[in-house]
Amino acid sequence: MPPKFNLNSRTITAPLAAFCMASILFVYARTSIQAAKQNAKQYREADGGQINWHNETLRRHGALEKPVEGGIIGELAGLAKERNVPTLGETDEERQVREMSGKKGRG
Repeated sequence: MPPKFNLNSRTITAPLAAFCMASILFVYARTSIQAAKQNAKQYREADGGQINWHNETLRRHGALEKPVEGGIIGELAGLAKERNVPTLGETDEERQVREMSGKKGRG
């Protein structure tokens, strides 16, 4: 009598791969939707409660400053810029140029 379940690597790998891909897609979709909502909320608050498309166009073309980045990562990046902490992969020469350009703008 043959075995009732054909259990080998192919019968396990395909469903496992499908489950992993579905899980990754689900997490990506949820996080991207949450990020878009948070970003829209930030721009609404910067414009006084409703998105102003003229201001948005100016921001995207560099005429207006973007709203302050929220969250832990944005705050840490802002603190690093204020304290002139070298960023990842930045050479000493690049850091010196960045510091000198910052001093020229302040004084």
